[in-house]
Amino acid sequence: MLDIAKLKEKLKKERSTQHRELSSLKQLLSDYKVERKANWKSFKGKIDDDISKIEKSLNKLATPSKK
Repeated sequence: MLDIAKLKEKLKKERSTQHRELSSLKQLLSDYKVERKANWKSFKGKIDDDISKIEKSLNKLATPSKK
């Protein structure tokens, strides 16, 4: 049987991770607006990496925990 407290703690950690990643994306977007297209390749690489991390985190939440 799954321990509800453990699942809640895991959810809390995942939400915290997602919040940090989204904050990072917001900061990158605001920085990009200032810099414009001067550093496009660097910016695109960072965004792709952050989106990948968020996608993985969301997938973890979507799949049930198996024990």
